[in-house]
Amino acid sequence: SSGINAEYGESTIDHLQKQVSDLQLGQVKQGAELKVATNMASSALDQSNSTWSLTRTQILFPSLEKIALHQTTETYTETLPTPLPVNTRALIVSVFCYFWNGANSHAYLNVDVQQEGSDEGGLARLENTHFNVYANTFYYEVMIPWDTALSDKIVFAVKSSYQTGGDKNWYRLRVVGYVTA
Repeated sequence: SSGINAEYGESTIDHLQKQVSDLQLGQVKQGAELKVATNMASSALDQSNSTWSLTRTQILFPSLEKIALHQTTETYTETLPTPLPVNTRALIVSVFCYFWNGANSHAYLNVDVQQEGSDEGGLARLENTHFNVYANTFYYEVMIPWDTALSDKIVFAVKSSYQTGGDKNWYRLRVVGYVTA
């Protein structure tokens, strides 16, 4: 009878020790998961506290003020007149089309824009096709990725153009702002 009680007692003790080990292991896992969750929450809070700013400007390039190309391609490489803040992440380029003539006139201009020295990921494609429109203007803005460690030049590479209808159909490209973060 005492042997049975001893076996039963040892078995119970072994069982209880296993439960205690399992609980301790569970606490370690739970602590690790809590640490990961806390780090993720902290990281998310840090990101939500990050700031970005849009600054409006007006940078004109004489060669891009009245573009009226017909079946030709050109590449314009323009130097920014003043240094940008080191935390600049993008330039904002405006595209303005002045289209006056109607009957069978065209104002097509397709341009790739990017910072000199940037890779394909920093390229913005501007595609403009306007036909047979009388006395209209079109305007939009596009962001160009920017890295101040690279060049202070912006490249406007005309890929295709088609302009008919006289001197009253033209485009204008300007830098109208930048984003810092």
